[in-house]
Amino acid sequence: MRELIFIYNAKSGIFNALIDWGHKIISPSTYECHLCSITYNNRGKEKIWGNYLKSLKIKSSFYYIDHLADLEFVPKQINLPCVYIKNDDNYQLMIDADELNSLKSVQDLISRLNEKLN
Repeated sequence: MRELIFIYNAKSGIFNALIDWGHKIISPSTYECHLCSITYNNRGKEKIWGNYLKSLKIKSSFYYIDHLADLEFVPKQINLPCVYIKNDDNYQLMIDADELNSLKSVQDLISRLNEKLN
């Protein structure tokens, strides 16, 4: 079974989400999770992103920096955010932090994912 695995450079939980929300408003240029920045605005998930994920025939999972210990396939020294693809029991880094951080918009991310999935 195929699965896309997105790993944010942010911590999970409501408290951390509130801190991130404020950080993105007060100082967006210093916010460290570009994946969060391009897929979520201050009102929630970007509509185009939600629709794209629903349209995929692949399961999508989302993890945070504080989940890394549970993700055995992820090297201990990895730059985040990133995207992995799982094919059966094989995990492969699909988009590394440098490539993801170079994307300008959620549409760029969708285009890159489509290129790599085809």
